Amino acid sequence: MLFKTTTMLGFENYVNVPEAARQLSIHEESLRRLLRLGTLPGEKIGGQWFIDKEQLALFAATYDAKTGRRRHII
Repeated sequence: MLFKTTTMLGFENYVNVPEAARQLSIHEESLRRLLRLGTLPGEKIGGQWFIDKEQLALFAATYDAKTGRRRHII
């Protein structure tokens, strides 16, 4: 239901917390913490976080879910 609503409102380039957490293989609260700290950029709209798909892809490329830290690329 939420996905249809966000699509109708022009949010097709964004994902919500549950979907982003699945993509990163982390708990939803861990993702919300990353958003609150600004480690992962996102927008809070109506009490819910939305993450741009491109920003999520860039973050996912450097994030290590096992350690909870970003990987350093040499």
